Amino acid sequence: MREQSLGWHLALAAFKAGKGNGELLAKLVKVLYLAWYLQEAGFGAVEREVYLDAEHILDAAARGASRDVWIIETADCFPIIAILDLHERQLLGAPVCAVDKAEARVVRFGRSESRAPW
Repeated sequence: MREQSLGWHLALAAFKAGKGNGELLAKLVKVLYLAWYLQEAGFGAVEREVYLDAEHILDAAARGASRDVWIIETADCFPIIAILDLHERQLLGAPVCAVDKAEARVVRFGRSESRAPW
């Protein structure tokens, strides 16, 4: 879990330094969705608006890719950090079967036409 957490925070740090990329963006998006599904299963919570804010910030980072600009401004990081912190707590408290179910939901969501799980 610590290694995963470090990877998420390093991904965000790369974006803050303007050195993000598609792989790192995918990693942050996956955490966003995993946290949501684990929250729905009863493992920790942040307000829905935090997810929406994080989604908008990650969408903006993705749009920058067309200009080869992979950045998230430091001032915009709070919602993403809140999600990362929540997900760390979730992984400490949720049983493996709940995490596995959340990961399966992320995969199903990725194959769907839905815009967001919330």
